[in-house]
Amino acid sequence: MKSRQLEVFHAVYSKGTITEAARFLNVSQPSVSKVLAHTEAQLGFLLFSRFKGRLFPTPEAKIVYEKADNIHKELIELELLTKNISKKPSGLIRLACTPTLGLDYVPNLISSFSEEFIGVNFETHTLHYSEMLKSINEGSIDVGLAFEARSNNDIEIIKVMEGRLVVVASNKFDLPERSLNIKDLVNLPFVKVEGPLSKKLNDFFNSNKYSPVITTTTDSYYMAASFAEKGIGISILDEISAYSIASDECIWQLNGSPSCDVHLILPKNTSRSLIVNNLLKFIDSLDYNFKLKGYI
Repeated sequence: MKSRQLEVFHAVYSKGTITEAARFLNVSQPSVSKVLAHTEAQLGFLLFSRFKGRLFPTPEAKIVYEKADNIHKELIELELLTKNISKKPSGLIRLACTPTLGLDYVPNLISSFSEEFIGVNFETHTLHYSEMLKSINEGSIDVGLAFEARSNNDIEIIKVMEGRLVVVASNKFDLPERSLNIKDLVNLPFVKVEGPLSKKLNDFFNSNKYSPVITTTTDSYYMAASFAEKGIGISILDEISAYSIASDECIWQLNGSPSCDVHLILPKNTSRSLIVNNLLKFIDSLDYNFKLKGYI
């Protein structure tokens, strides 16, 4: 018995007449009669006996109906489930980001996304880039967020923001108004950050023939910003990290600085869930101010 035959049989049995069954199914009476007759012919026994224009379930029909009723209820539940998945998808997204993106950007992203997509839960991890790639390849992470990701045969990258480098410094250095050239940094003490943007920053220095006077080195963006605000030296960070950590009055634009792109990292050749696709569309819809400072 196919699904359409089951549907017609269940309707005729529960409604009692072909007329009521046709009305319930929103089809014509002849189509119900045709499906019912075809079903009985396939089964090799009658489901209903006809007497004076009325239908009476046969003993065989009563046996079939008990099972058919359970299947019919499950089909209704399945239909409701698929509609709910489409309208209000739920589930778990396993998201990893580099430590600096986890300070403010990702919490604000998840907060805003969760307001629109109720029922989606997150499992988050802060990982260094190499660890993130390993987790994505192993299938323990659905989505990654990192600076300057590089594609390979196993991952797909999508640029979600083209940011810039900025200077973080204390007002004690008496720097020009809010916008600096690299020559303005000459002879100032410098806090160096070892991280994913180190090579890009070094190339920028070399192309401008600038040699920073390094007084402090750290692998923590948070510590670099704190050192800079306290006047230990100036530091150069990506603007997302800077605006997440430092106060606005301690941040200067750096003219001619290279871009520092933020990428989504996804496994290749893997089907994405509906909720992951919704997250990708949501991130793509965000404006620059949200991406930069974590608010709209």
